[in-house]
Amino acid sequence: MRFVKLTIVAFLAIVAAWAGAVPRPAPPLSLPTTHGERISLEDYRGKVVLLKFFLTDCPHCQRSAATIMPIYKEWRSRGMEVLAVAINPDAASKIPDFIQRFGVTYPIVMGGRSSLTSFADLSVVSRFFVPYMFLIDRQGVIRFEHPGGDAFYQNEDQNLRTELDALLKEPARAARKTSRRASK
Repeated sequence: MRFVKLTIVAFLAIVAAWAGAVPRPAPPLSLPTTHGERISLEDYRGKVVLLKFFLTDCPHCQRSAATIMPIYKEWRSRGMEVLAVAINPDAASKIPDFIQRFGVTYPIVMGGRSSLTSFADLSVVSRFFVPYMFLIDRQGVIRFEHPGGDAFYQNEDQNLRTELDALLKEPARAARKTSRRASK
C-alpha cells in the first residue's frame, strides 16, 4: 500500500513538473461555443477567471461542475468568471446535455486535447488527467494551476474558495497606458 501511495505521489510530481511554472502570463485562448460564437479569454480581462478543461463524461469533471456552480453564483458579482473547455472529440453533441444535467450557467466552449496541451505548456505526448484547472488574475496571469489528480481536488470547494478569495482581494490595477508616437 505504501508503495502505491509513493508511486502516485511521484507520478503527480512528474506531471506537475511538466506543466509550465506559475505565475506566468495566460496564453491566448479563443474557442467556439456550440452556437458558433467564439469566446476569448481576453474577453475576461479585468476579472478573476477559473478556466477548466474537462470531459463531459468524466465523473470527476461532473463532480467539479457541481462544486463550481454555487461558487460561481455566489462570487460572480465580486468579479469572478468561469470558462470551461470541453475537450472530448464529440463535445458539440455532449455539451447541451451536460449543461442541462448539471445546471451549468457559465460558458462552455469546445476545444480538443491540443487546446489543453498548448495552454498548459505540456508536450503533445504528455499524459494528463482532467479536470485541469487554472486560476487567472485580473491582469491575465495564471496564478494557480491544478492538473487532474492533484491533491487540490480532495477538498476542491474550500481550496477554490481560498485561492479565489485571495485573487479577488487583490486591487484591480489600472490598465497600462501605451504611448503612441506621432506620425510624421
